[in-house]
Amino acid sequence: MIKQKGFTLLELLVVITLLAILAVGGLVAYDGVGENAEAAAGAYNITALDRSVRQYRAVTNAYPDQWDNLSDPQAAAPAGGSNFLAAETQSAFGSWEIGAVVESDFVPTFLSIVENVWGMEEVQHITAPVNVANIAPGKAHNEGTNPDALETEFADIGAGALQYSFISIVPSFNVDDNLPCTAGGESVGNLLNGAVADADAGLRLNAMNDAMGTGRCHLVIALGFGGDAASSTSRASVSIPAAATYTSPNINPSQNYGRFIGLFHVGRTDGAQNVGTADLFPRPRLIGFVTPEGQPVDVLVQNTRSAEQ
Repeated sequence: MIKQKGFTLLELLVVITLLAILAVGGLVAYDGVGENAEAAAGAYNITALDRSVRQYRAVTNAYPDQWDNLSDPQAAAPAGGSNFLAAETQSAFGSWEIGAVVESDFVPTFLSIVENVWGMEEVQHITAPVNVANIAPGKAHNEGTNPDALETEFADIGAGALQYSFISIVPSFNVDDNLPCTAGGESVGNLLNGAVADADAGLRLNAMNDAMGTGRCHLVIALGFGGDAASSTSRASVSIPAAATYTSPNINPSQNYGRFIGLFHVGRTDGAQNVGTADLFPRPRLIGFVTPEGQPVDVLVQNTRSAEQ
């Protein structure tokens, strides 16, 4: 008779231990893959969107219309209520009250630039808190989806009976003078979370684009490229088929606004605190897109590399 042999208890323990070691090694190897994928997708989408908008501009000599205002149009507060914009969005972007500008020729000059140089006619607002259980955050600025959304002429901001006076910006702070900046005599140093810009805000603005040095004051309009902005290109010779969304551990597009945000550099000083009419560029430019957390593509690429290491 052939004698059958089984595994000893020691052999089983050795095998189980080896399997456990391999399993732990596999978990370590895949740790951070989710964040890596999110960062990689964000870097791809932000680059593709930037290229598409610049191509549209080159062909049509105008930027797409109907961008999203991240600010409540009637108050220095976040659009859509306190939770619609993630905490990271509220700490990276701010609100500028155009209706409070004291320089008489500043607003007409600014609006003329928007309409005649940018080619934008309308902007999208949210006028009440958004119930994300019923309205997708990515469509909340669309008046066909959200009854509390509003589309206005850019020229109506800060003037007339409507009094929609607030537009979203990147807060500016002059690090050399240690002072928040103003534009047209009105602060551009108010963050959407209620804080006032400090040196960190100046460094953040510079990190978004090196052209915005910390020793100057800048006026940078920050508008979300939402679904209506993409739709506004549908009848043009160059169209942008979709508005990409961004997701991260801090941004959940089912709960928070997740569109990429375009930064328009409107004017800057040579060191003074106030961006006046004479400091406005004749041809302001789109300096790039950032995530709802205020991250440019370079940071997303770095996050991808960090997750791989």
